[in-house]
Amino acid sequence: MRGLPADRGLLTARRLEVLRLAANGRTNAEIAKTLFISEEAVKSHMQLAYRSLGARDRTHAIAICLVRGLIHPHEIQLCPPRTPLRHKAPDAPRKAAA
Repeated sequence: MRGLPADRGLLTARRLEVLRLAANGRTNAEIAKTLFISEEAVKSHMQLAYRSLGARDRTHAIAICLVRGLIHPHEIQLCPPRTPLRHKAPDAPRKAAA
């Protein structure tokens, strides 16, 4: 069992599974499809997980799980950025038309 001894039983296996999928960037609709449950059930699991963890939102809940060892970094699949970040060179000053 992972996490601190006091964290055992803090979240049900299903709520932890929902949070792991959310940590991997899945939307509620994608989580619902993956787990064969309704989107409303996903929202309910998330709300109950927030309450159990004392979290304000999805990001905070995932951060708490990572800090407490309920979700491990190796369980999160990192994807490359969608578009590379580029710094735009400043435009050259334009001469006024004569």
